[in-house]
Amino acid sequence: MNKTIAIITMFIFLQPNTVFGQEVEPAVLHIQEAYSLLVQNWPVSGKEAFQRRITELNRKIAGSGWQPELQVSARASYQSDVTEVPFSAPGTETPVFSKDHYNISLNASQTLYDGGRSRAIQQTEQYTGDAELARIEMELHSVKNRMEQVWFGIMLLQKEYKTFQLMRDDVHEQLGLVQSMVGNGVLLPSDELVMRAELIRIEQELTRVTGRIKAGYSVLSEFLGIEISTNMELHTDEFLDRPHGSAAELTRPEYDLFEASSRILDSQSKIAGSEMLPAVSLFATSAYGRPGLNVFEDDLQFYWVLGLRAQWSFRNTRNAKLKSEVISLQKNNVDADRDAFTRNLNASLRNLEEEMDATELLIEQDKEVVRLRGLVAEEKKNMLLQGTITSTEYINELNAENRARLNLETRKIRLMQLIAQYKTTRGDVWND
Repeated sequence: MNKTIAIITMFIFLQPNTVFGQEVEPAVLHIQEAYSLLVQNWPVSGKEAFQRRITELNRKIAGSGWQPELQVSARASYQSDVTEVPFSAPGTETPVFSKDHYNISLNASQTLYDGGRSRAIQQTEQYTGDAELARIEMELHSVKNRMEQVWFGIMLLQKEYKTFQLMRDDVHEQLGLVQSMVGNGVLLPSDELVMRAELIRIEQELTRVTGRIKAGYSVLSEFLGIEISTNMELHTDEFLDRPHGSAAELTRPEYDLFEASSRILDSQSKIAGSEMLPAVSLFATSAYGRPGLNVFEDDLQFYWVLGLRAQWSFRNTRNAKLKSEVISLQKNNVDADRDAFTRNLNASLRNLEEEMDATELLIEQDKEVVRLRGLVAEEKKNMLLQGTITSTEYINELNAENRARLNLETRKIRLMQLIAQYKTTRGDVWND
């Protein structure tokens, strides 16, 4: 929470024109800060507090088995017949019993021993809550992947925009020279028209890319929960260096779910084991009614009973072994799922490593292509100024050079995206 507040405060003071109550427009946003904002503001994040409260309440409910239980009961009845005494002693009156009966009682019981059942149920509720928290983390992990795609998509579009800007400036500069040469009869008027048409095409591309960048920032705002504008610069310095590690460093939230699931089964096994043991409790009853404990007194009377109760179910004892076997098989399933997930994760990491290796090699090759294309484009520009080629030929070479530059910048961003994806897949970034 304190980290998030610090981030928001930094956002405010980084933008000189920011006023409280207006749109927050930080000058720079790092992707790690974006992760923190996503966790803080995404609706699913609020479920964590709710789930912790749910777990706390369920544990209290499960622990109530050790609390004294009090019950108040009342009953009134009328029966068709009563017991009659067939004889009486000389000089005594034969008792007569009433057909209407009344009783109000207070019953109390206190568990003395339950074989560890209540404690095991409490543990089950705690581990069930842990499993739900892990599922929430998994959902956030999925959302973070989608946010990364939008983030790097914006960066690619920004590089494309800058490339078209440079190209526009170059064509505009050459257009002035072409106009002069057309006026001097060195070039044909069609050469000027080609340059003007190319400028219009570039402006169209700039308009298209601008619209997509604005759309990207709008989507990013939804993910982060704050309004940001296109003048905010996205920084990914965290992903300039490739990570290195092993499978032992995997920290995905799925492993928390596997662990919680295994612990749930362990506690359920304890519950099954407790059913093989007797449950012992102390009970007491205080009542007022008719008839009482002395059946020969037909008046309303007060009475009480105090005792010790033991219960042992042979059916539960027989079924407990079967339940333990079922739980053992379920644990095997959890272990199998964990192993399968780890293998798939390692396969994904190896694939990302190979793709990063290939991308790094392609970047080096792109640099050489850019250098060579630049030399050719410069030569064609000189030839255009000398009137030995048409503007169409020059435009073709200029486009080829800019495509090479765009490919280089695209692969650089792709490499950063792969690094981010690698860290996300391994779980590193999520736990920073």
